[in-house]
Amino acid sequence: MHALLRWRGAAALSAAALAAAVAACPPLSGAGTCDDGTRGGAESDVDCGGPACRPCATGRACFEGDDCATAVCARGRCVEPSCRDGQRSAGETDVDCGGACRPCVVGAACAAAADCQSGVCAQGACASPSCSDGVRNGEEPAPDCGGACAPCPLGAACRRNTDCAAGACLDGRCAAGCGTPLLACGATCTDARVDASNCGACGVTCPPSRVCVGGQCQVACAAGLTACGEACVDVGASVQHCGACGSPCAPGRFCVGGQCEASCPPGRVACGPECVRPGSDALHCGGCGRPCGPLQGCFDGGCRDTCQPPLAPCDGGCVDPRFDPDHCGGCGLSCPPVTNASRLCLTGTCGRSSCTFGTGDCNGVPSDGCETSLRTNQDCGACGAACGPGLQCDGGVCS
Repeated sequence: MHALLRWRGAAALSAAALAAAVAACPPLSGAGTCDDGTRGGAESDVDCGGPACRPCATGRACFEGDDCATAVCARGRCVEPSCRDGQRSAGETDVDCGGACRPCVVGAACAAAADCQSGVCAQGACASPSCSDGVRNGEEPAPDCGGACAPCPLGAACRRNTDCAAGACLDGRCAAGCGTPLLACGATCTDARVDASNCGACGVTCPPSRVCVGGQCQVACAAGLTACGEACVDVGASVQHCGACGSPCAPGRFCVGGQCEASCPPGRVACGPECVRPGSDALHCGGCGRPCGPLQGCFDGGCRDTCQPPLAPCDGGCVDPRFDPDHCGGCGLSCPPVTNASRLCLTGTCGRSSCTFGTGDCNGVPSDGCETSLRTNQDCGACGAACGPGLQCDGGVCS
């Protein structure tokens, strides 16, 4: 009964008195304000965070990025933005990439070409490399050419011969090649007319018993002899090949000066069916049946080394002083070794081949060869081809 009277008495209070009484009550526990020195309500830390209070400083507790002055909440703490915080921070075009961070992958948001690994930003997203995007990307050694794209023109950067329309990559640049009559075989310029290892074409090797003459593998015959099949014969004296291979004389006749005759003329002797000069005949040098060795001639009845032009005698054999790096311009004139390349003799002058893959002659000094690695961030794939911010050179390609 007393409780009922008390309720009725409270109900009889004026509205103004009731409002004053409520205002005098302390706030409910957990309601929180932004300056009460405690963590309450939706605050993430003391007097900060949440939808109503100011953002929290670095190191304070947070629930989400909006709770922080840096806009970055990582593992429940406000942190400074970085390129590894797993969030899209100020200056980044996508999560942890773009801007001052590493370039973004294909499909990520971008604002400029530099934001993308491909170097192509199209309609706000990083696009895949192509052969028509106007930039050097993917496997291209130069913008839109080489690699999987069309071959590059003269002077463009390259990594291998197949990058170039002319078929020759010299010192990281597309070049015209070795020049007539030389042929580029691997890293070497060679004369396929006389090179027994590349006779007529790269990789065509003549057997040890043959030489390369006019781009064809032939039997190695001494001066004055002609290869008829597998034999070296003197077509001026051979009754089986009189005047030419396969032109025999009749039985009992002799071959004299390439003509079939009835007897040997003065100054010649009969060696079997042949009339020969033993003072100069390489098969009967000094007497019947005394042949000279391969690449030897008969002089005054004695065998001596001899070589057919353009070959020259040297060290007991025949060399080509136009293209032999050990006898460049003359017997014993050896070309010096070069770094990351092969020695070359080009028409009697020492030079070098194209640089081995991954190196280049970036200082233009012939004496030190290919002194620069093309697998660094400063020279990636070509001299002076530097990788952009956040990229690393991987096998000559910035990625």
